[in-house]
Amino acid sequence: MLVSKYIKPMFTHPLIDNAMLIFKKNIYAPQQESHPENPPIPLSHYDFLLNALVSDRRVFIGLAQEEEQQDHLQKLFPHASRFGGVQTLNAISKNLLEGLVTTNTWLHMNAYHLCYLFDTLYGMIEEYSYGDFDQRMEMFPEMDGEIIDFDRFLEETFISTAFLISPEGFNALSPEEKESPLFQIPCLFGVINKLIPTPNEIRLLPCEKDPYDTTGQLTL
Repeated sequence: MLVSKYIKPMFTHPLIDNAMLIFKKNIYAPQQESHPENPPIPLSHYDFLLNALVSDRRVFIGLAQEEEQQDHLQKLFPHASRFGGVQTLNAISKNLLEGLVTTNTWLHMNAYHLCYLFDTLYGMIEEYSYGDFDQRMEMFPEMDGEIIDFDRFLEETFISTAFLISPEGFNALSPEEKESPLFQIPCLFGVINKLIPTPNEIRLLPCEKDPYDTTGQLTL
């Protein structure tokens, strides 16, 4: 049986010009002041992503030793396992972690990457939420045992979660509805229709310019 997916990461926050995955907002920039009625989440967006992706290194080592890999994969990554097995998801996970901590350019993610991130972050949220106070403090001490607002995290960081829609739901949309910015994510059709990503679709694509304005909001 697989153990807890959480493992305390050994990485520290990079310099602003080092690691560059493109999200809805710049997760590497210093946190902006907010309205008193809507204070920022104490948990750093970057640290939350880092915790999940580092923990997944141990998950995939464990999966490699399992006989029933697909069953465990489906429990851990219920959406991403529809389009990829252990090898594919491990490759996506490695690329995301490397993109988060070691690159020197901004990198575009597609729907395959976002879908994988959704599953692994949701798994981390579940483990934190069902843990006792001591476990919560070990995982994210800055939260002081309080609940993490995952919906707000998604709203602040994910360009879209349209990859969660079913094939039937997507096909029922009108052509005009499909023109919505929410559906303009590269590879969205492949994720929704459970198509195995190609090697090029597993990679992160470099962005030629700074994708954010001075307030850290996405301009692409």
